[in-house]
Amino acid sequence: MAEQETDKKGIIKALIFALLLAFLGIGILGWQYRKIETEKIPVLEEKIEQKTAESALDKFMRARIGKNEQAALNYLTEFAMEQKNSDRFSLLGDFQTYEILNQDKLPDGRYRFAVKIYDSDEMNDRVEIIISVKILDRYYIDSIELGG
Repeated sequence: MAEQETDKKGIIKALIFALLLAFLGIGILGWQYRKIETEKIPVLEEKIEQKTAESALDKFMRARIGKNEQAALNYLTEFAMEQKNSDRFSLLGDFQTYEILNQDKLPDGRYRFAVKIYDSDEMNDRVEIIISVKILDRYYIDSIELGG
């Protein structure tokens, strides 16, 4: 009888120990998840947003290089259209390719890109400062200015 009681106590101790280890493991996993959620997820979301803005810029620039005015116009906001209509920038030209020199996020959530556009005539290469803005889950070109 005493031997059975000792076995039961041993089993109960082993179960309690296993439960404590399980709760400790759950606590550690919860702590790691919270750490990832607060530190890594916002960084990943920011990178996704930046790549989405960059992708819209790429499509806009490909339309310009391909001399597809209608496709390029689809990426312009009303403000950028006003700039275009007042000849503050040239939508189409003899563009060959482009290169993003710099990009950063502005405090208001927009992205600013410094873009070098290579023309077939090297003397006409230019740098444009292009601002993109998110409207209803899509990025559009909100402003284009010639770089100094």
